[in-house]
Amino acid sequence: MKLIAIFIISLSTVYSAYMDIDSTAIRDSAKSFKWSLIPLVSQGQAYNQKYFKSMCFTVSQSYALSQMSYYDQLDGIDNIKMRNKFGWWFLGFYVTSIIDSYIDGELSTFPLRKK
Repeated sequence: MKLIAIFIISLSTVYSAYMDIDSTAIRDSAKSFKWSLIPLVSQGQAYNQKYFKSMCFTVSQSYALSQMSYYDQLDGIDNIKMRNKFGWWFLGFYVTSIIDSYIDGELSTFPLRKK
């Protein structure tokens, strides 16, 4: 009886410790966060190998910054409002990129569904 209990316990610990995670797919979320702090480049997304998302964030930040620069050169209260609006858009894209790259880095170890 004692031998059977030891056998069952040893089998349960062996099978419970088995995890199928590819160690090359693990991303460091702190490193992803640090890379994403560079504005207009979106390197946190590139570090997570999300190249399309990186390109989208880079293009949207560049567009907002160019529009902000354009409206900054013009006079009038409406132009100042548009400059500020695009400034907020740039900040929104920037913060969203930081948060998204950090979350992607954290979820890199999450097991995927097998179909």
